[in-house]
Amino acid sequence: METQRLFDYKSKQVITEHEPAKVEELIATGDYKKLDIPKLTELERKAEGIYASYKKEVERVRNSDNPLHTDDVKRYELDKLEKEMREQSAEVEQEWNEYRAEQHAEAKTRAARATVRVTDNDKLTAEQFTSRANLSLASSYDDDKGAILDGIINDIALLTDEQRVAMQSQVNSLMDGLEAKDKRRLVQAVQDVRNEDLLALNVASQLPVSVTTALRRHDALRDVRL
Repeated sequence: METQRLFDYKSKQVITEHEPAKVEELIATGDYKKLDIPKLTELERKAEGIYASYKKEVERVRNSDNPLHTDDVKRYELDKLEKEMREQSAEVEQEWNEYRAEQHAEAKTRAARATVRVTDNDKLTAEQFTSRANLSLASSYDDDKGAILDGIINDIALLTDEQRVAMQSQVNSLMDGLEAKDKRRLVQAVQDVRNEDLLALNVASQLPVSVTTALRRHDALRDVRL
């Protein structure tokens, strides 16, 4: 079963999921987006294929009953197979590293140039929302402040991306008297803007550093045995 990568809009993290039903369940919440990265899938499969072919050939050599295949001959053939496998894997890894670097550079440019068009109505909505939130916090007792803040954060989620962007310049006025963790929650709420250009860098920064998973697992197991 292939791994499906998903982007979590709220945490800005890329997660992996193996169960198709769970993938659909997460997407249905509206807080996750399925990530399809054809180049990553292509190179992961290519690397897996190289390693699978190597293992198959290793078994063939080890199990050979040809009388000419002495232990020394088998050792030579196995070393040759491993060298070829590592060279081929390194080529795939290099291709992936170049692609990953290109994607990161392009994503940085997209994020830097990203624009969310905010109308006067968006600004007015954000301003009035912030005013009401300020009044709610100012008139609350300490014991109630947490519940009121939860309500404000839940309501921020109901705003549009444009309204949340407009609110970003005003959110500091809500910070007085809040603990650091609550300030972070507020900031995260108004930063939950699902603009593809803004989010591109989050995704690019979390692309896997390697596509040769099977080879790295092979090396890790060999180190353990040593």
